[in-house]
Order: sequence, then C-alpha cells, then structure tokens
Amino acid sequence: MSKVSFKYWIKAARPKTLLVSIAPVVMSVAFASIYLKINWLPAAICLIFAVMSQVLSNFANDYADGIKGADDQRLGPQRMVASGLISPQKMLRGIMVWGILTFMLGCTLLYWGGWILLPFGIVILLSAFAYSAGPFPLSRHALGDVAVVLFYGIAPVILTFFIQTGFVNWQILVVGIAIGLVANNLLIVNNYRDAEQDEANGKKTTVTVFGKRFMRNVFYLNPIIAIALIYLIFKNLMILAYFIPFLAYSILISARFSKAKGMEFNKLIGLSSMESIIFAITIIIEILCLKI
Repeated sequence: MSKVSFKYWIKAARPKTLLVSIAPVVMSVAFASIYLKINWLPAAICLIFAVMSQVLSNFANDYADGIKGADDQRLGPQRMVASGLISPQKMLRGIMVWGILTFMLGCTLLYWGGWILLPFGIVILLSAFAYSAGPFPLSRHALGDVAVVLFYGIAPVILTFFIQTGFVNWQILVVGIAIGLVANNLLIVNNYRDAEQDEANGKKTTVTVFGKRFMRNVFYLNPIIAIALIYLIFKNLMILAYFIPFLAYSILISARFSKAKGMEFNKLIGLSSMESIIFAITIIIEILCLKI
C-alpha cells in the first residue's frame, strides 16, 4: 500500500470523530474503579475494539453512500468512494478485512467477560454495517440518533463495566445514556449540515423529520440533560461544580452551531466530538476527587 493510498484510508476512518468511541470506554472504566481495582489489559482492548468498530462503521458509511450517489454533492468532508480515491471494490475488501480483525480482537474479551459477550459483540459489528448499508439502513430511516445513543453510549459503557466488574446496575445504564446524548450532538451537526441534500435524496434523519429548529434545541439540551442524569447518580450539588468547564465549552459550541452555515459546520465536527471526551474527563475527575 502506497503512502498516498494509506492517507486515503486514514481519511475514510474519519479520525476527528473517533473521540466519541473513546469517551464512553474511559468513563466506564472510571466508574468501575469505584468498585474494584481496574484490570488494564481488557480495559485497553475494550478501547481499541470501540475505536475499530467506529472505523468499521465509517468505512461502511463511505461505501454505502458512495455507491448510492448520496455523497456526490456533499458539503461535508471529502468521501473516498464518492470521490473515486478508493474504489468500491477496494473499500468493500477493506471493510471485510477490518471487520474480521475487529471481531477477532473482540473475541479476546470473552476470556474476561465470558461467552455471554459474544452475541452483543456480533450485534455491535452488524450494526456498524446496518447503520448505512443493508436492506434497512438506520441512518436513512431517522434512527441514526437512536443508534448513536445505543452504540456510542449505552453499549460500550455497560459492556466495559461488565467486563471489569461482572455485574451491571441502573447507575451504569444512566451513565451510558448520558454520554450517548453528548455523542449524539456530533450526528446532529452532520445531519443539520446535510439536511437539504438528505431530503433531496430521500434520506430521513431526525433533522429532516422534525425540522432544524427542533433539532437545534435538542443540540442545546443534550449536554444539560446529560449533566442532570449524572446528578441523579451522585445526588450531590457539589458535583455540578465540576461540570462548569464542560458546560462553558458546550455553550461555546452551541453559539457557533447557531450561527454556522454550509461548510462552516465541518469545523464543528471535531469540536462536537471533543465535547464527548471533555464530558468523560469531567466524570473521571469527579470520581478521583470522591476517592480522596
């Protein structure tokens, strides 16, 4: 593989978005540390598996939208299949190889979590394809937001926690929902930018179904709801003080979001992805302070 070709595959992986798969795992590990000493090897594998699963989903999205012509006149970052930089055949082979590698890595977690993890892992990998491809693509039927909350919030948080502790409780479910809502802001930015093109292509997203005004308000509220959910777990007003930097960052992003037009939304992709990791870091700091 040439250096030029490798560069295109890196672009297809969409590295600016990968923070949304890192955040739920590191936050889940922090919560697990409340109950016991962390086993760092499976924690690291969970992190790599989460990132590889998102890259797999990004490859599948690039392929599916490219062959359907949905990316031909996009405002967003250049897509590799649509632009002809990676052929559909090469992308499909890449998806198969990357999918096998991701599955093999995920199988190593069975050592710590048991065979009960296998069906969940298979669902995660199949959903990476089903988000954009298959007979009922989730992203084209206004189910993308649900998928984000589930697969970039609830699933990685609960599974990582279970692998560490061997149990699941209602608090960790709430944590998963909270980080999933924050991660969903990245998708809202993407769908808000592409609303007119999506509507012309017959692609249903929450933005095309509920309208820009409604989803703009959802974008503003997601971080606030996430903070409220974490408060439900700790039930300590002092916890809210830790969220001041995160809330300030969210307000800054919301202000830029409200004024953005066209390709200006592309700058918000990375900034919205960063929102998830700042939320996770805030939680980690809270837990560390509680232990002192």
